[in-house]
Amino acid sequence: MDQEILLWATILIPSAIIGILCGYFIKRKLGIVLAGAIPWLTLLAIILYNEYAMPYQSGEASMWLVVQLTAGTIAAITGISACIASRKYREKKR
Repeated sequence: MDQEILLWATILIPSAIIGILCGYFIKRKLGIVLAGAIPWLTLLAIILYNEYAMPYQSGEASMWLVVQLTAGTIAAITGISACIASRKYREKKR
């Protein structure tokens, strides 16, 4: 259970940080797009690196596409949510 929490934390925390930074520094809709795209594409790069550049370690079927569709989407939603919350906080602060 602790390992699962650690895995999700390594996906969600950087996604939230990227979303906050995009919401704070990048204006308009570009910030929202980047807050979703950067975590999704970063996770894709990590998964593809582990799949194709690292030696094959298990005899099971590869599930990288399913992982990308679920974890990548959750990472993108986290980044977008953090971006919107960061913008609302900045507007409220003014």
